[in-house]
Amino acid sequence: MMEHLIPIHVGLMGHIDHGKTQLARALSQKVSTAGLDKHPQSQQRGITIDLGFTMFVLGKYVVTLVDSPGHADLIRSVVAGAGIIDAALVVVAADEGPKVQTGEHLIVLQSMDVETIIIVVSKIDLADEKRQASVESTMRSIIADLSFKRVEYVRVSALTGAGIDRLRDVMARTVTPRPRIRDAPFLMPVDHAFSVKGHGTVATGTVLRGEAKVGDSLELMPQGQKGKIRSIQTFSEPRENTSAGDRVGLNIPDLESATISRGNYLCQPGSVRTTTSAILQTKPNPLYRGRLTKGMVVSATIGMPSVTAELVPFRTEGTTRVVEDRVEGPMSQTAVLLQREVVAETGMRVLLMRTDLPPTQMRIIGSGEIVEIPDKMMLSRKHVRSGRITRVRSADVLVKGLASRKETAEALVGSSVRTSTGRGGLLAQTFGTRGVLSAQFDGPVKVGDMVMYETMVEEEYKFGH
Repeated sequence: MMEHLIPIHVGLMGHIDHGKTQLARALSQKVSTAGLDKHPQSQQRGITIDLGFTMFVLGKYVVTLVDSPGHADLIRSVVAGAGIIDAALVVVAADEGPKVQTGEHLIVLQSMDVETIIIVVSKIDLADEKRQASVESTMRSIIADLSFKRVEYVRVSALTGAGIDRLRDVMARTVTPRPRIRDAPFLMPVDHAFSVKGHGTVATGTVLRGEAKVGDSLELMPQGQKGKIRSIQTFSEPRENTSAGDRVGLNIPDLESATISRGNYLCQPGSVRTTTSAILQTKPNPLYRGRLTKGMVVSATIGMPSVTAELVPFRTEGTTRVVEDRVEGPMSQTAVLLQREVVAETGMRVLLMRTDLPPTQMRIIGSGEIVEIPDKMMLSRKHVRSGRITRVRSADVLVKGLASRKETAEALVGSSVRTSTGRGGLLAQTFGTRGVLSAQFDGPVKVGDMVMYETMVEEEYKFGH
């Protein structure tokens, strides 16, 4: 029985037509409902459109291969796969070598904290030894600049079977499961949902944490609908329960399959929340040539779903979060404002992409980890009032323009100001009835110098506002 084997999940990534799906067929024993891609467009175009899941037994492990799309426009589905895998096979064709998307896939894996990868030089039946060695050498140079803990290299041909046994041996030796959190509320991102005649809705996914058994009630989020588990299967084998790390299909007839989308979650009722904003500890991608700036609209992949988002970098001064023009430094805090509600928790990994850029450019701009989910995204920005020195007297100067009337000027008495030449000063008292103030500065000033008074204005930030 497969439920007695240890589940591990291995991503299968690579550029279009580099042989991923053929490799999955060569390795796999069983194919799930989503496996090897049943998407109509995939059948027509001969490429992987959606995530596919196939299985084989490797010693004490039951390995699920997560076959991700290789086409440049489908990078977001690759991110969805990266969040649930323990290791990855990165497939590079011997006849073509690495492409831009090869680099994107490596950055995705690194950003999602996948530490073990196996570079599979595929289609060796189409290239001589010299060409194979050249492609492997190029990949070693690329990997040298990244931070993976363990990297292996294998050359294979799915057509002839050359190298497949060695690949299995390398996987058995190098791939281990991430720590599984079982003592926590059940949580499973849904990657597929469909209806089975006579049974109702089946939702498939990889259990991220916790445990569940037949008869348990689960909640579909963010919809908030509830239903009971009628049955559980792993690659067509029935089981009574499931726990973190398992790849399962859950039969929940109370839910309508048409209302379920990829990136929804099945969870213990009341255990997760939704949000339209979060604070990230952000790490810019050094291979992205642009800057991460205030108001930049990006695609943010949070867990499995991707959502349009707006970035607002900030710095912290005491308890005040002050909006900045751009992300500064390798580890900065950034507010992410989301166009729609998603399930989010502290500790979740987030990938930030510019999907408006052409696939010939690096589109992954950075990644991050959610460190806080505030009820309201309250940030402060500097508001500057300016006036001018109109008279210089023996003990002070007169400043006009900071206030339009005496009542407003009185509220500014005692406030610090500075001139455009860098002199610091203090507003001492009002003068007359038209908002003029007297001020004293720490050095010489002259008539006409601009005087600036800065305050912090706290506002609630939302997507588009």
